Amino acid sequence: MICRKYDASFIVPALNEEGYIEPTLRSIRRQKTKLKYELIVSDGKSGDKTMRIASKYADRLVSTKKKGIWIGRNLGAAKAQGRLLVFIDADTVIPPNYLDSVHAVMHDRRITGLSCGFRFDKHTRTLKVIEHLSNRYLQLLGRLGIGELQGFNCVMRKKDFEKVGGFPNKPLEDGAMARRLQKIGKVIYHPKIYVVTSSRRMFKGGMMSSIEYYANLEVMTHVPNSVLRRFVRHKNYIPYR
Repeated sequence: MICRKYDASFIVPALNEEGYIEPTLRSIRRQKTKLKYELIVSDGKSGDKTMRIASKYADRLVSTKKKGIWIGRNLGAAKAQGRLLVFIDADTVIPPNYLDSVHAVMHDRRITGLSCGFRFDKHTRTLKVIEHLSNRYLQLLGRLGIGELQGFNCVMRKKDFEKVGGFPNKPLEDGAMARRLQKIGKVIYHPKIYVVTSSRRMFKGGMMSSIEYYANLEVMTHVPNSVLRRFVRHKNYIPYR
């Protein structure tokens, strides 16, 4: 039996995130918990101050020249010594009770993965609608035991991660990972905790373009051989943001 050194390992994939990563890492270090955890930053060869900032907070820094956020997450997980793997994106801030809350939920062995609710860091009327509908939709799926994983905050046991082979190289790697974990248990939505994540991707290129982009990736991830493929403009995920 493998002995894990920590109760949890936080893994933060990053690429040129000097403008966002410090509040993320600070929020991880400010967890109010008696659990033992480590913080790993998995970098995709950033050309800015990302690694310099990360070195102030991380227990370990790992780096790869290969591009793809799935690679960053898998590399961090390979180095992790925690029983739980907690993946947090470099532009997402978590509350002080995040770890204690998700750790308690994961005592249920039927659960193989979870993501918590989210709020955007900025708000417009449209963003509020998207935020509200998304959380309600995720909650519904979670109640059915077929919840989605939100890559910017998701939790799973390391042994389950290894059992299913980690994050796949798919357009929406978090959704594809959820499908893998659902084969051995339930993936749920945890509504008692909310993280705050950046809305920047919703603004980049315009709101409707962002919605179309993620809808296209849903098709490419879950029904890649469908006739719908011919109508999809975006077939690949923009790697390792």
